[in-house]
Amino acid sequence: MRARTRKRAQRAVALVVAIAIVLALLFSLLVVFSDTAAAHAEMRRSAPNPGQTVGGLVHRVEMEFREPIRPHQSNGVALQYPDGTRVLTTIEVNGHLVRGRFDPLTEPGTYKVIWELLDDSDGDWATEEFEFTYDPAAAPPEWLPESAAEGSGDGGISASTIALIVIIPVAVVLAVWLFWPRRRGANRAQQRRKSRAKKRR
Repeated sequence: MRARTRKRAQRAVALVVAIAIVLALLFSLLVVFSDTAAAHAEMRRSAPNPGQTVGGLVHRVEMEFREPIRPHQSNGVALQYPDGTRVLTTIEVNGHLVRGRFDPLTEPGTYKVIWELLDDSDGDWATEEFEFTYDPAAAPPEWLPESAAEGSGDGGISASTIALIVIIPVAVVLAVWLFWPRRRGANRAQQRRKSRAKKRR
């Protein structure tokens, strides 16, 4: 009776572990796919930076994206002034680097940058926005170098992808460790039963 109880407990533990492995794999896949779906035209850095207070001569906004931006007549970068007035900038697209030029800022306040751009890697449109504050007495922004057009080369493998690469082999090893010895033990037990049955005959 005790042996049967132990076997049942072991089977229950193995089942729970197997379910946990499957759920972990499904969760990892979901994270990877959601990250991939959300990666359209992802901005890496900008000048001015989101939330930054800048001053001096500010007559453009620069953005570097993790994916190259496809030149298209419908690409747009708009600047919204503190009073709510919105104007389209003169846009320049150069690989990963996008510039939107406008008249030099003179009015202090919070400005909003709204962009809609075509991702060259998958052909999807992406729209996002960020804000910065203009104060004539503040330091000017640090403009992006021309090398930003080539990208910073840090797109690489995301943390979720690395996690998935690690989880899958671990899950396979655990599954083999959990089920293979029991299967082999079951086969041996079955062979013993057959040999005993033969002896009885």
